[in-house]
Amino acid sequence: MSTVGKILIGLQLALSVVFMAIAGAVYSAHTNWKTKHDTVQKSLQAEQSSRTQAQQNAEQEKATLTTQFNSERDQRLRVETELATAQTSIAALTRDKNDLQAQIQTQTGLAETKANEAGYRDEEARKQRTINSDLQARLDETVLRNREMEDTLFSLNRQLADLQVRHDELLEAREFLKRVVAQHNLSTNPREVAALQSPPPVVDGVVQEVRMDRTNRPHMVLISIGSDDGLVKGHRLEVFRTSRDGRDGRYLGRIRVLSTQQNEAVCEVIDAVKNGIIEVGDNVTTKLL
Repeated sequence: MSTVGKILIGLQLALSVVFMAIAGAVYSAHTNWKTKHDTVQKSLQAEQSSRTQAQQNAEQEKATLTTQFNSERDQRLRVETELATAQTSIAALTRDKNDLQAQIQTQTGLAETKANEAGYRDEEARKQRTINSDLQARLDETVLRNREMEDTLFSLNRQLADLQVRHDELLEAREFLKRVVAQHNLSTNPREVAALQSPPPVVDGVVQEVRMDRTNRPHMVLISIGSDDGLVKGHRLEVFRTSRDGRDGRYLGRIRVLSTQQNEAVCEVIDAVKNGIIEVGDNVTTKLL
């Protein structure tokens, strides 16, 4: 066999080893991305459950307010019925009083024309005054009860108006929150919401993996820092690349955290600049925010 043949055989063996290594790397990368996809899918399902629970709580609050509103309305109707009954009683007592006053006038005229019956008429007048006093006392009591019922009705109307305003405000706030969650894809996890109310912690890491989109631009990245470093979903970080001597740096864009694990996080590229493409080994930090 000639020397060229030996060289070609050796080159063929070397290329076979290289191709086998590349196939193993591709299989390992595919397995890692599938595992991360399953983890992200579980996290999304947990967030969907949290949002469903929040909607159920809002529906329960709405049902409670509706029940309270109906109860206050029924009580108002009962008070209005009692008020109408009292007003009817007052009208009847007023008619009785007018009749009694007419009788008193008639009896007084008879007393003046019949002086010889003065004693008898005086006794009748005293009895009539007693009846009038009793009727007046009953009338005063009924008027007092009527005023108390009117005060109660006024107070209940005020409470009903306040409950209606609160009910409308809660419904409006609920609809607004539903629109915000739907339009901005906000997290319903209390821990993540609390963490997003303050700036992200000062952390530094590196890009471990990069996934391209259809236009061959960076779309998803895996970074070397995660929940143990204080990151939560929604935090934003800056990506840059330093020169070999560490003096100069090139800004490459901004990323947003989609999911976190203890020592790594999956992020999406939300702002890529044109002076460079994010690659494995580039630096990630929050110091530039």
